[in-house]
Amino acid sequence: MARYTFGDDDDAIERMALVASAYEPASAAFLAAHAPRRAGVALDLGCGPGLSTALVDRVCGPQVLIGVDSSPAHVDVARARVARARFVTHDVTTSPLPGAPADLVYARLVLAHLPDPLGTARRWAGDLGAGGSLLVEDLEGIEAPPGPLRDYDEISAAIVRAGGGLMFAGAALAPLGGRCVAVTVPAALAARIYLFNVGRWIADPTRPAPVDRLTALRHALGALAEGDGSATVSWIVRQVAVTA
Repeated sequence: MARYTFGDDDDAIERMALVASAYEPASAAFLAAHAPRRAGVALDLGCGPGLSTALVDRVCGPQVLIGVDSSPAHVDVARARVARARFVTHDVTTSPLPGAPADLVYARLVLAHLPDPLGTARRWAGDLGAGGSLLVEDLEGIEAPPGPLRDYDEISAAIVRAGGGLMFAGAALAPLGGRCVAVTVPAALAARIYLFNVGRWIADPTRPAPVDRLTALRHALGALAEGDGSATVSWIVRQVAVTA
């Protein structure tokens, strides 16, 4: 299993909440269009603090909802967030998945942090019951103006790669089909989200990037986060639906 490099503390949860809010319209539409009706068992893989699990609950209303994550800290938060769901600490690269065979397996922005995104997605599909659906959303690319936002993307991709993942895992899923959608946010919001990770990397004694570069990036992103310009960032997301 690759090493998750973005943390599971309170700052990480706040960052995830901002990301989840930005993704919610696209993710909700994807789930509504492709999730099986009246699903018996639904799995939310890499559920983190339960933000995506709550979305699956609202949109799909499965009879049994199970969130799966490798972080005990995130699982504890998720249990408080979605009381009716069951949460399990488990490595999602290991089969069988908890609750399998499932009618719905959902994973958003998870495969980027795992080795072999395509092979892992195919193994997840093997844990579906007859007629079940695997729904995956992962980053394919980023459209951002030149400057600190692109600098962040370059550093982030290198750090994810060093942890054993592939930041743009969506491209690796192309053999499964699907389509790409743009999640577009103000550049100021993207900068605010990115600052959480830059602060984490500066504090990391292993120094995932030169500290002077990270410090300069934090300063530039901080100025951008305080701005009110019209610039935007688009996260290009591949949405893949596989039916058993």
